[in-house]
Amino acid sequence: MPSRRRVRTKFSRLKYRNILCLIAGAIAIGWIVTIPFRIRRPPEPPVILAQQAVSPQEALSPPTIEPSENLADRQSEPTFSYNIKTPPNPVYSQELQGIVDEAVKIATSKGLPADRLSISLLDVSNSKTHTFAGYQNQTLRFPASVAKLFWMAAFYSAIEKGIITQRESAFKNDLEQMIRVSNNDAASRLLDKITDTKSGGRLAGEELQTWLKKRTQINTFFQSAGYNDLRISTKNYPIYYLRQEGPIGRDLQLRGDASQPIRNQVTTDQAARLIYEIYTRQAVSSVASRKMAYLLTRDLDPKAWKNDPSNSIQGFLGESLPTNIYFGSKVGYTSKSRSEAAFVRTLDDRAIYILVVFADDPAYAKDETAFPAISRYVFDRLNARGPSTLQ
Repeated sequence: MPSRRRVRTKFSRLKYRNILCLIAGAIAIGWIVTIPFRIRRPPEPPVILAQQAVSPQEALSPPTIEPSENLADRQSEPTFSYNIKTPPNPVYSQELQGIVDEAVKIATSKGLPADRLSISLLDVSNSKTHTFAGYQNQTLRFPASVAKLFWMAAFYSAIEKGIITQRESAFKNDLEQMIRVSNNDAASRLLDKITDTKSGGRLAGEELQTWLKKRTQINTFFQSAGYNDLRISTKNYPIYYLRQEGPIGRDLQLRGDASQPIRNQVTTDQAARLIYEIYTRQAVSSVASRKMAYLLTRDLDPKAWKNDPSNSIQGFLGESLPTNIYFGSKVGYTSKSRSEAAFVRTLDDRAIYILVVFADDPAYAKDETAFPAISRYVFDRLNARGPSTLQ
């Protein structure tokens, strides 16, 4: 009995071909339609307008810090150095000082020690006059992971000057992890790259001195530009890929005497200065500043951070603020300290300011209410007042 064979007709071949064409067409249309969504970038971080009464570089240094008489001569300064050399000259504001003083009272009302607290407040809502006030704002304090803000700026400078020869894209993940998640492993790798050093066993003699000189060039990078006495050469711990809970070997040698270890030290004025220079598009370059501002941008919507155990909002300056504003910041936290440098701008530009708070004491590390309370008080006062005017 002859077997039955299914004979494909010209019609069936045509039908399958049409179906394939339709599928391919649908994929192509879908790809074209979704292009705007796939290439859409986050909103552009805002820019601070420099004071009109002074030149751009005169508007770019830390509040209350006058130019040092012994700043390095341009010809003798390090090749690897920060580009903004001239400190700014904002106007001291008694009104802002009153706000800062009340912020200190908020902390002390919670039983927190005022002597371990530093605050810098810089109001940039009026381009004609930038004003400032502070509390112990020139006191060097342990910045915890706010040091990563400075490492980020040094990294982009090293990239632009060709000190780091690899493509920037090779470090994209570490940069995002260091700034957005505050990952210590990523920060360790980047600091090693910037300074051409590696953590490891103890060194001696000339080998140790060479390593120390390389690692501490991250300090002279900023010090040569007027960030006086700043120190950011020590890594943050723990570092898991190195299996280190704390500094060992040459990193321990860098810290010196165990009874009085050399720690990272930054003033709130210095952190405010760098935030200011980033948002005026002056830090390293306009392109680099824009990239840094993107990395610092935070989403204040609780849906974006409530379920994230590593979020930088809860217990910090952003938690108490409205969600419909621009907020960029870098936090620092250890079991013995809490710190943050932040830039705040309302959509209607009524309030545009930089707020930096360092609290180097275990009591602040345990308290998750002081920073949000201080932040909300400052925001309400400046937002209710609107853009500043010189009295």
